[in-house]
Amino acid sequence: MSFQPAMNLELLREICLALPFATEDVKYGSDLCFSVGNKIFCGTRIEGPFRTGLKCDENDFIELTERSGIVPMPRLSATFWVRIEDDTVLTVKEWEYYIRKSYEQILTRLPMKTKKSLGIIDE
Repeated sequence: MSFQPAMNLELLREICLALPFATEDVKYGSDLCFSVGNKIFCGTRIEGPFRTGLKCDENDFIELTERSGIVPMPRLSATFWVRIEDDTVLTVKEWEYYIRKSYEQILTRLPMKTKKSLGIIDE
């Protein structure tokens, strides 16, 4: 019986790109970033050790950073971003939940002009 990690790059891409208006792009050298309206909601390393960043609300930030394998994101922790350093620390359902919450937080904060251009709201 082989061990299957809770998350991998292919599954992460599938979850992120299933969200409406989500796009992907390589930024900062070798980080695969998922965005909505050109604002990142999830970023992960393509190479090297597994690390994924997500935006959280304050309550989730506190709860998640109490778990081993999840730390405040350097330079972004003041805005409640976490870095998940262990792909097994969350179940797939939890990954889906926190990715969607990150996406929704970014989506709701998009400027009105961006929301209109994406067709999220009517002109």
